[in-house]
Amino acid sequence: MGFKAINQQILRKIALVLGIMFLLVLAFFLILHYINIKKGLLNLSISKGYITLKTVDYKFFKNGVLAYEIFSKSLNYYSPKRNIIKLEDVKAYIYGKNKKPAYIITGRHGRLNAVSKNVTVSGGVIIKDINGSSMKTKLIYYVAKDDKIVAPGYMEIKGKNYDISGSGLIFYIKKRIFILNKDVHFISGGGRM
Repeated sequence: MGFKAINQQILRKIALVLGIMFLLVLAFFLILHYINIKKGLLNLSISKGYITLKTVDYKFFKNGVLAYEIFSKSLNYYSPKRNIIKLEDVKAYIYGKNKKPAYIITGRHGRLNAVSKNVTVSGGVIIKDINGSSMKTKLIYYVAKDDKIVAPGYMEIKGKNYDISGSGLIFYIKKRIFILNKDVHFISGGGRM
């Protein structure tokens, strides 16, 4: 009887260990499944070739200084071969020399190149200057290396005492100089937009 009791105790211990291992494996696969569903664990979803994340705050530093910060309601990062991060409901702050936001850019969609750090914003784009002027267009490109904004299409610019419209904007942010290349209309005194 002593030998049988020892065998039963060993069998119980083996059954307990196997049961715990089964639960751990089951928990692991449930977590993997939860990550792969749309909302995901911690708002993170991983799938073949891309990552999806909800509520994003992305900061880019240039020479140790905060150059811009992007907020977005969602992010899709495609494989490292493409290096493209897709953003939705974008709000970007471009910082000036005083380490405070000099410009606020909003738009419905965005694309961030993870290597060059260039940003494309499209869909109802508005650029607001801290001094009160604003620019409206459909599409802009922010070139991080040159710290400039390029808007190839039609652009409306409104200041306190002027309204300007035209196409083909190049805006040098640090120098606070903008160039409109064609179809330029200028109205002094404001009030048109």
